[in-house]
Amino acid sequence: MSTGLPARRAALRALQAVDERGTWSNLAVPDAVGGLDLARDRAFASHLAYDSLRWEGTLDWALGHHLRRPLGDVEPVLRRILRLGALQLLRTDVPARAAVSTSVALAREAVPPGRQKGAGGFVNGVLRSLARGLETLPWPDAEREPEEHLARTTAHPRWVVADLLARYPAERVRAILEADDVSPGVTLRATGDREELIAELRAVEVEARAGGLPEAVRAPGADPRRLAAVQQGRAVVQDEASMHVARATGAGPGERILDLCAGPGGKTTHLAGLVGPTGRVVAVELHEHRARLIERAAASLQVAVDVRVGDATDPPLGADEKFDAVLVDAPCTGLGTGRRRPEIRWRRGPDDVAELAELQRRLLLAATRHLAPGGRLTYSVCTWTAGETDGVADVLASDGGLVEESRRQLLPDTEDTDGMYIATWRRP
Repeated sequence: MSTGLPARRAALRALQAVDERGTWSNLAVPDAVGGLDLARDRAFASHLAYDSLRWEGTLDWALGHHLRRPLGDVEPVLRRILRLGALQLLRTDVPARAAVSTSVALAREAVPPGRQKGAGGFVNGVLRSLARGLETLPWPDAEREPEEHLARTTAHPRWVVADLLARYPAERVRAILEADDVSPGVTLRATGDREELIAELRAVEVEARAGGLPEAVRAPGADPRRLAAVQQGRAVVQDEASMHVARATGAGPGERILDLCAGPGGKTTHLAGLVGPTGRVVAVELHEHRARLIERAAASLQVAVDVRVGDATDPPLGADEKFDAVLVDAPCTGLGTGRRRPEIRWRRGPDDVAELAELQRRLLLAATRHLAPGGRLTYSVCTWTAGETDGVADVLASDGGLVEESRRQLLPDTEDTDGMYIATWRRP
């Protein structure tokens, strides 16, 4: 591994963008590392940034045993540098000496003149203490503290672990969480002939193979920004779980489809492709800027979408507008996207689940008002919490007007996809 400063500087820039500007890491990291000349430095910087976010809770726990004050009281930039250093000590083969010295150098660069010696000395002291104490860190015992043990050893909040343990055996929970810690490869949705796309990718030495759905292509090592197929609309970057959502609606040629929470448009344009030129897709999006993203996506893929800006709990639709299928891809905690955006696990809490579940129920009930006789309703969330999945789907269980057809939870350990929940109903 590289032990130079350029990669670490890039990783630190990515962490700053995530922390201070709220940029998702799957956007912040490529932007921060793209200027590095060496491929090995780009790879190392990406690894440092993503894993510092992924292992944040465990890193903070380990650092806490070697700090004289709460980590939350440490200056944000020094806190990020300490996490980068701790990650190298705990989870890489970087020599301790290099991990500490480069972190000290970053600290001295990050503060104004006059504070450099103090910042460097502080980081040096904490990381050297951690390096000496690695073998004596008090890791929770798996038998006596199963939740805490899984939380620390798989880098997930304890409440997330507890939520999963209430529904799955401990061995399965560990498998889910460990799979959630593995960065996913790139998955593409072919907008035309899939075999032609695979051949095109292989011709430019991109590893590519068919995925589990007719339009899915797995291209694990690809850089989508450099693929002509993506730039020219023959492929869309999309996790296979999201493709399952569009497929679950049963959308077919000539049908009328309503996508109630449509931005930024990945599933919407997939639906438009499925219904074809004789069908109709209406997309409702609350935020104007996300509505424009849908329009741009549809234009680039040359599919027709009727985009309407409004609140999906009271959608901007006529009372007589009915659809063959309605999709509610609802706002959620997003925990199922943790492979690509690992910071999300530390930015969500149990209170978010309760608040979002109430919104999700309202969205579902609004959707039923625009379902034609014989029509299909699909509910999806990219998460796995009980409150947002079965807890919300159960709302419609007592509705005599709908017949439940299926519920499915996709998980990264078995499907190698985002953690996506999908439930479907039909109006007789």
